[in-house]
Amino acid sequence: MVKNQKKNMKRTVKTNDINLKNRKQKAGKKFTLKNPSKKDVAYRQISSQELEEAYNRKILSELDQQDRISQLLPIKVKGKGLVSRSISRNTQSDVDREVPTFINNPFKNAQNEENNTCNEHPKKQEIVTITDILLKRDEEVQAQQVFIGTTCAAILENPEARIENIGVLLNLIENINREGTINFLVVRKTAMISLVEVFKDIVPEYRIGIIDKEQQKLKKDTLARVNFESKLLTYYKQFLKQMEMITNSYSQKMRRSEKLSIETRQLLETAVQCMCDLVLAHPYFNYSPNIIQLLVLMLNNPKDTVRKAVHSCFSSLFKTDTRLDLTNHTVRHINMLIKKKQRKVFPEMISCLKSLQIHRINMNDDTLLELKKQKLEKQKSYVINMSRTERKRKKKLQELEKDIFETKAEESKHAVRRKLTEISKLTFMIYFKVLKCFPDSKVLSATLEGLSKFAHTINIDFFADLIELLNNLLENAELGYREQLHCIETVFTILSGQGEVLNIDPARFYSHFYKNLLYVNAGKNHDDMETILKTLDIILFKRRRNVTYHRYVGFVKRLATLCLHVLPNGSLGLIALIRSSMHMQQQLDILLDTEANVGSGKFDPFNEEPEFCHANCTALFESSCLMRHYHPTVRKMTANVLKGANTLSINAGRNLSSSEYYVEYDCSEMVFNPEIPPPAKTNYSKARKSFLGLDIVTRDYVKSTDFANISNLQENPKALMYDCFFEYIRHHQKSPSSCN
Repeated sequence: MVKNQKKNMKRTVKTNDINLKNRKQKAGKKFTLKNPSKKDVAYRQISSQELEEAYNRKILSELDQQDRISQLLPIKVKGKGLVSRSISRNTQSDVDREVPTFINNPFKNAQNEENNTCNEHPKKQEIVTITDILLKRDEEVQAQQVFIGTTCAAILENPEARIENIGVLLNLIENINREGTINFLVVRKTAMISLVEVFKDIVPEYRIGIIDKEQQKLKKDTLARVNFESKLLTYYKQFLKQMEMITNSYSQKMRRSEKLSIETRQLLETAVQCMCDLVLAHPYFNYSPNIIQLLVLMLNNPKDTVRKAVHSCFSSLFKTDTRLDLTNHTVRHINMLIKKKQRKVFPEMISCLKSLQIHRINMNDDTLLELKKQKLEKQKSYVINMSRTERKRKKKLQELEKDIFETKAEESKHAVRRKLTEISKLTFMIYFKVLKCFPDSKVLSATLEGLSKFAHTINIDFFADLIELLNNLLENAELGYREQLHCIETVFTILSGQGEVLNIDPARFYSHFYKNLLYVNAGKNHDDMETILKTLDIILFKRRRNVTYHRYVGFVKRLATLCLHVLPNGSLGLIALIRSSMHMQQQLDILLDTEANVGSGKFDPFNEEPEFCHANCTALFESSCLMRHYHPTVRKMTANVLKGANTLSINAGRNLSSSEYYVEYDCSEMVFNPEIPPPAKTNYSKARKSFLGLDIVTRDYVKSTDFANISNLQENPKALMYDCFFEYIRHHQKSPSSCN
């Protein structure tokens, strides 16, 4: 609009100039002199040019003022009427304004020259190094971490008043915050871990319910508590949603076979660990089943560290869960995932079930509980009918009510037992599904290990089918020695409990076990010694009446050979078994006599049948090596066996079992347990030290030419060893050539 005004003003200026010329021409015609002088003509021309220039300057100044000043609405002032107002505009300087071409503007020309010179010599840009960038990043990260720490401290100081600050921390977990900037990986991980610690402290132990504040009238304190709990639950849910988003993004990239960045992997590990900590800290709070459902999927994650974290979480949860609702929920989802994935699962999916508390089931508790309840009810009715004072009666009734309440608490154990039964059904369903449908999967070893632990709780109706199934696995399937050990342990665990009533001959399992004993050594598979010791305890002691003499002798001889292959704690456990076997079977003393020979035949150590290896025709020759063992406790135990089994035990008169020896003398940290005392120092007399020093100098240092020094040393035999060395050094300082 201002430009249009300028154009209009320029047009008016031109028209005024034309009109002025016309008027001058008319006036010149009207008032012309007949003979005008030259001075008059020049004066008239100069005056007309000045007038035109003055008029143009006035018009331009008005235009400039219109550009600089903006007219405002007028105001009405008392006594003055309407007063016009104006304000200056923040426009460009006069240098940048358009100037008509018919007026010279020296200021603009000068500025153009300056701009040209500036363009010819531009300013140098500042160089930013990688070190500066990293320093700035570290400063920002440190500032964010300090902010997170102060915010968490403020929340813990007064959670109800500062619960809104959790939203600020949740903003730092996201990849891009509300301001549009990117959060660093370190800041995101710090915010996640800090929020977990805050939730651990402020989250209640109970489950928060939903209360309709409009329909119910609440007190002021109650209303404040309800508002706090609702906000806490909202923020807790938002935090879990962000954890789920992190895990979902990782899973989607895995399905698409995309390359995973380090940031994605580290965020996944941190998110999984945070959820595990929340479940263990508050297993009965809201959304715990949702967390469990997500962690079950992470239990089958290809990343090893994620599986180990979830496996540790579930193991701790199964051991500490008293209500068993969350345990039941977890086992049910594991069963569903195995049914979906079939053989494409990792061993951690099965091995975590070993921590279940299935052994807490006791069938005789129901009858004992009913009898105790009836007895307490009779006592209560007797106290009510007694003719005593009200005070004493009330006291008696309170005591009995307390006992009855304890009985009711025991009645709640019936519900716990029912949940344990459901959990055991699901667990054995998983085990049997793997054994029947996927015997060649990589979870078979973990399945057999768990089955051997809980085999005593299986219904007797399934024993025969299970033993037949395990036998088929041993004979037909290509199992490793560890899987075979777990199969054999399961069979003997079944037969040593309720399975004793079954008419089953486990001779084939004896052969498998005898054959696999020598596969264990002090290398990578020494941990399997624990399984071997448990199975040997069942075979040699719990089922010793069903073991023949020749089979017993074969096993004892094989154990003596195995003592030379394993670590000291394994050797001590095996020697303890040998000693206990000789206690109960006096006929085994034949193995301690190197000259006696019972029966015919020759010992065959390569025979896979313990019944026909003729171990009674040999002796425990391995004891000669064990007597020179580097571990002192092994030497003592071997001496006790050779002297007779009636000698005192090593540990203060108390006999340890084989498993206790294995745990007590564990050397896995490359340290003797117990610690071996250092050898005692020998104190030599002063004369003895002098003679030793003289011998050393004479033999090693003094040459045959130094007869004078030797004679001097022999005349003073009480000289100390360092005196001899001093004489030797002083002699060679005088003649250094003699040292060569």
